[in-house]
Amino acid sequence: MIVSKIDHEDAIVSLVYKLREAHGRDLILKISEKKRDYFREIYFLRLLERKLPIPRIVKDVPPQKETHGAILMECLPGALLQPNDMTQSLAHELGNSLALLHLHRFPGYGDPIQAHLSDHPTEYLSYKLREGLRECRGHLSPRIIEACKNYYHTHRHLLQSVDGPIAVHRDFRPGNIIVHRGKLQAMIDWAGARASFAEEDFCSLGHPDWLGQHKQAFLSAYAAIRPVPNYKPLIPFVGLNRAIATIGFIVKSGTFATRNQRLYQFHRQYLETLLRNR
Repeated sequence: MIVSKIDHEDAIVSLVYKLREAHGRDLILKISEKKRDYFREIYFLRLLERKLPIPRIVKDVPPQKETHGAILMECLPGALLQPNDMTQSLAHELGNSLALLHLHRFPGYGDPIQAHLSDHPTEYLSYKLREGLRECRGHLSPRIIEACKNYYHTHRHLLQSVDGPIAVHRDFRPGNIIVHRGKLQAMIDWAGARASFAEEDFCSLGHPDWLGQHKQAFLSAYAAIRPVPNYKPLIPFVGLNRAIATIGFIVKSGTFATRNQRLYQFHRQYLETLLRNR
């Protein structure tokens, strides 16, 4: 068997390997250093099996006291989505698949593998914001931390009318989409998925290079299955929360000056720009 590590610039949570068996079959081995990441990935892969284009689980090993959890899954042909890959038909497939994901409803907001789900997204997001800002201390200035708190409290009223609670990927972007010969093969990396609001998965549309001229095809395909949420006002709000969580995790992992330096700097710059313009 040939084993090769798969490195992605934006990978910060799990270790991923490609395995080539003696008879030529390729598999993906994902090792989750955090128990919750493993259990969320397993939960959503099982929930969405045969309903969405996702990898099929071959075997899984739950985390033990001294070992990480691991998932062995099929390796689908293709590569991560690149800007030049986007077409009208592919954008249509993506919009269709995201809408089908969002049809799965939950009784509350938060982590579906836990017993308690919040009645409103504010409770969950407030907790995550406080946690992230604690982790960021020493890396974000007191001025920036205070500005983040003020921005959150000034804009949290936007959560009053969000579209949820439903199944949300929470990192819906080209780096988690595999395409092959112009067709959608799989949506991957479900460790961060939650019971949340649909607008979270639309916030990546704020990046102009994501769908480009095919954005309308994506939205039309989504709208054919369920209404498109009013996501535009929430793009900076969700971006702020995501930036704080990402910086906090990288700081906690100690990789801000090494393998995750680019991602760390990107999210710091995002906060600086967002708060300077407000």
